[in-house]
Amino acid sequence: MSLALHKLLLCCQQFENDKATERKKEVDKFKHLIQMPETREQLDRNSESRRSKQLNWDTVFRFLQKYIQKETECLQAANPKVSATTQANRQKKMQEISNIMKYFIRTANKRGPHLKCQELLKHIMDILQNKFSCAAYGADYNSILLKDVLSVRKYWCEITQQQWSDLISLYFKMYLRPSRDTNRVLVARIVHTLVKGCCLQSEGLTSKLFEFFAKAMQSARQEQAFAVIEHIISALNIFLNTCVMNCRIRVCKLGEDIFPTLLYLWTQKHLQDSLKEEIIEFFTLQLQAHHPKGTKSLEKGAFAADWLNWQNLLYNLYEAIVSEVSHIRSRGKYSAGVRHVAIKENLVNLAADICHQLFGHDSRMFVSSISNMDAPQSPSHLGSSSKRKFIELGWEVIRDGLQKSEKDFDMIPWLQIITVLVAKYPSSLPNCELVPTLTILHQILSQQRCGERIPYVLRCLHEIAVCQRLKSALNTAQKLDLQNLWAKIWAITLRSTTSHQSEAESFQLLEAILEGNLTVPDIDFWKIFSGSMCKPTNSAVKCLSQALVRWTLPEQTGIVENYPMSLSNRPLNLREAIMRWLLSYQAEVNAEENIEIPSIVCRDFPNRILSQILVVLTLKDCTSGMDFFRLPSLESIPAEGSPIEDCKGSTLFSETESLFLQTTFDEIPTYSSTKVWIQGKDPVTSKISAKQALREKLEEYLLALVECLHSAMKLPPECQVRCADLIIGVLQCYCDIGVISEDYACASTLFQKAKSFMLNIGEYISTIGNELNDEMKLISLKTLVNVCTKCLHSHTKFQLRAFSH
Repeated sequence: MSLALHKLLLCCQQFENDKATERKKEVDKFKHLIQMPETREQLDRNSESRRSKQLNWDTVFRFLQKYIQKETECLQAANPKVSATTQANRQKKMQEISNIMKYFIRTANKRGPHLKCQELLKHIMDILQNKFSCAAYGADYNSILLKDVLSVRKYWCEITQQQWSDLISLYFKMYLRPSRDTNRVLVARIVHTLVKGCCLQSEGLTSKLFEFFAKAMQSARQEQAFAVIEHIISALNIFLNTCVMNCRIRVCKLGEDIFPTLLYLWTQKHLQDSLKEEIIEFFTLQLQAHHPKGTKSLEKGAFAADWLNWQNLLYNLYEAIVSEVSHIRSRGKYSAGVRHVAIKENLVNLAADICHQLFGHDSRMFVSSISNMDAPQSPSHLGSSSKRKFIELGWEVIRDGLQKSEKDFDMIPWLQIITVLVAKYPSSLPNCELVPTLTILHQILSQQRCGERIPYVLRCLHEIAVCQRLKSALNTAQKLDLQNLWAKIWAITLRSTTSHQSEAESFQLLEAILEGNLTVPDIDFWKIFSGSMCKPTNSAVKCLSQALVRWTLPEQTGIVENYPMSLSNRPLNLREAIMRWLLSYQAEVNAEENIEIPSIVCRDFPNRILSQILVVLTLKDCTSGMDFFRLPSLESIPAEGSPIEDCKGSTLFSETESLFLQTTFDEIPTYSSTKVWIQGKDPVTSKISAKQALREKLEEYLLALVECLHSAMKLPPECQVRCADLIIGVLQCYCDIGVISEDYACASTLFQKAKSFMLNIGEYISTIGNELNDEMKLISLKTLVNVCTKCLHSHTKFQLRAFSH
C-alpha cells in the first residue's frame, strides 16, 4: 500500500471517534487527501482491478457511511430546545455533513463510475427513508440521486426491478405528501427521471404509475410552480407512450379524467411554451388512443369510457385551440422586429385532428364550459348551475379566418391547419366546400405583395389538388368551376417558380395539378425547363418528369432565340433545350473565367430520375419511355379511409393506431382500391426507339459536363461521384430499353469517363485515410460515403424493377 493510501486509511479509521473535534479534524484531512492526484489514481486502479485486500473507493465509501451515521446519531440525541444561534449552527453542521458525501461521490465517479451502484443506492434509500436524516440531508441526497446516479447509464442497467419499484414508491409519496421544506421542483425532476427509467428498464409497475398520475393531477390546478407541472406531464407522456399499446382502455379513462384539468391550465393560466408543448403532446396522444386514424364512431373503432363526456371535451378543446391560434395572431401584430408567423407543427396537427372529428356536425354546438368542470367529473355529474355556451365550427370558421384580414399573421395559421387537415383526412373536405375554399385561396394567391404567406398558400393548394383526385361525385357545374379556378391558379403558379422563396412549393403544386389532370400545360410551362429562369432542382425535375408522363412534349416552343444556332443553321428544338438546361450546358466557355460547377452534380436527385429524363428526351415517344421506366404503371391514389402518406413518403399515422383498429375488429382493415391503373399497356421495349441525332447530342452534352468538371478549380469529390452515377444511369437506361448492349456501353467513351472519376475517388480516399483527425476532412469523407451509398441504392432499386419487366 502506498503512503498516500496508508494515510487515507488511518484517517478513515478515525471517523467513528467519540470526540466530535477529532472527527472534524479527520474529515478536513480526508478532504485534503482525496484531492491529491496520487490518491485518486491509486484508488481508481484498485477499484478497476477489484482487489479485495486493497483500499479502493468502495471501502472508503463504507467508512464515510459510518461517519454519516455517527454524526446523525449525535445530532438526533442533541437537545431540541435550544437557542436560534445553536439551531443555526446545527443546520450548518448538517449541510457540511451532506456536502462531504456529495463531494466524495462526485470525486470518485468523476473519471467514470467507480462506486458500486447497489451500495450507493442502498445508502441513499436508507437516508431518505429515515424521517430525521431525510429532513437533515434530503435536499443534498436528492441532488446526488438525480445527478450522480440516475444520470449514469451504467447505473441504470444495474438497478434491479425491486429497486425501481422502491424508488418510485418513495418519491411518489414524497411528491403527493410533501413536507414543508421539500423542493417540489427537484422532486418532480426526479419523478420524471424515475418514470423514464421504469419505462425503459422495468416491467410490472404499470398499475402503480396509473394510480400516481391520477392522484398527482388532482392538485395540478393549485400548483404554483409551473416547472413542477411540466415535469409531471412530461413524465406522464413518457409513460402513456410506453403503455398505450397494451393498455388503451386505461389510457383513455385516465385521459378523460385529467383532460379538464389540463384544458383549464392551458386556457386559464399564462403558461410557458415548453409546458404547452407537453400539454399538446398529451392531447395528441389521447386523440390517437380514442380515435385511431381519425375514426369518428364506436362502430368504426373509436373508444371512450364516457362517450358524451369525451365529445364535450373535444368541443372545449376545439374552442381552446381556436383561441390559442387567435392569441398567436394577435401577439404577432404588435411585436417589434422579426417574428416567425407560423404556428408550431404539433399544434397544427392537433388542430387538424380536432377539426376532422368535429367538422360535419352542426355548425353551432351547445356545450358545457370546461372551466366549471372538476377534473374527475363527467357531464352526468354536473349540476344545473354549470355554464353552457355556443361553439361555432365548420369550414365557415376556417374561411372566415382567411378572410378577416389580409395580414400574414391572420392567414398563415389557418393555411397551415387546412394543409394538414386535407393531407391527413381528405374526406374532411366535402365536395360542396371545394369551390368556395379554392376560390378564397386563389384570391389570396393573386394578391400583390403576398409576403410570407405565398409558400403556405401553395402547400395548401397542393394538398387540395391531391384531395380532388379522390372526389368522384362532383357534378358538372362543380367540375367546370374547378377547371376554371385551376387554370387561373396554374398561370399564377408558373410565375412563382422564378421566386427563390416559393420555387419548391410552386413546382410541387404544378406536379400535383398535372398528376390530377386538373388543367392542360401550356407553352409557358415548357419554357421553364428550357431557359435560364431557374436551375434544375429536385422539385423542378420531378415536375418535369410528371409532365413527360402525362402529356406529349411539343417539338417547338418559340424560345429558341435564347440559344445559339446549331452548325446546320437550325434552331434548337425543345428536347435539346431541356437537355442543355438539365446539364447546364454552355456552347462556348472562356477558359480564363472561373467556371461554375453545374447544379446537377451539386445536389442529390431521387431514384435516377435525371438519367431517365435525359434518355426519354432522345426517344421518339417520350410518354412510352416514361411509362417503361415508371413500371409498374400504377399511380398511388389512396381510397378514402386508407392509410395516407405525406409528401416524404412516411405514414401520417402511427403503428399503434393501426394496431388499435386491428384489435378492435379482430381483423386487418382492408381497403377496396388503394391503387388505380392509369394505363393497361404492355411494356414492350420493341415499341421504344431512339433518335440517333438526339442520342449524339446527349453524348455531346455529357462529355461537355465532364470537361466542365475537369476545368473547375475546386471540385468536391462527391460531385465526381454524382457525375459518374449520372453517366452510368444513362447507359443503363439505354441498355434496359434495348437501344445498346452492355458490351457497347462498357466500351463507350462515356463509361471510361465515369470510370476515371471513380478511380479519382479511390485515390482521394486513400490520400485522406491518414488525415481523419482533421475535422473538415472527416466531414468531407462522411459526405462522400453518403453520396456513394445513395447512388448504389438507386442502382440496386432500379435493377430490381428492371428484372420485373
